[in-house]
Amino acid sequence: MRERHEAYLYHITFNAMHNLMPDDPRKMHAHTFCVGIYVIEEQEDHPFFLNSENILQRYFNRYRGIRLNELSPFTETVPTLENMGEVFYWDLKSIFKKNGMNLLLLEMGDSPISSYCIGERPMIGNVYSLALEKSVDEYCERVRQRYAKQQQWRME
Repeated sequence: MRERHEAYLYHITFNAMHNLMPDDPRKMHAHTFCVGIYVIEEQEDHPFFLNSENILQRYFNRYRGIRLNELSPFTETVPTLENMGEVFYWDLKSIFKKNGMNLLLLEMGDSPISSYCIGERPMIGNVYSLALEKSVDEYCERVRQRYAKQQQWRME
């Protein structure tokens, strides 16, 4: 039987400025950051999605329209996409846990062509088809076997 996992995906955008070279203030620049958050419910007795949007809005309001380098922890850590993703992931993981939810994956980007991802499970496809590593390995093995059979058939 194929294992299936489902999650809610929330998208948050916020505008902020950051400087990857803190010694040169002229390098400060702005982005519209896009954050995708995949969350599952750990409790079955209440619809958590009603509260999730409020949690995310409250959390990201502190980052809207500011210079990230002037806000902790980015006064000490350069606010690269990867560092921001790490901070957001672990903060939100804790917040969601307290509210009966589990944050599986956080995707974050500052351009339309790439994102930084951090989470617990590798993903294949989209949120409706979250795959465990074992499922990925099994799929790859089936593809290898099918390819080997095709090669053998061509040789005959």
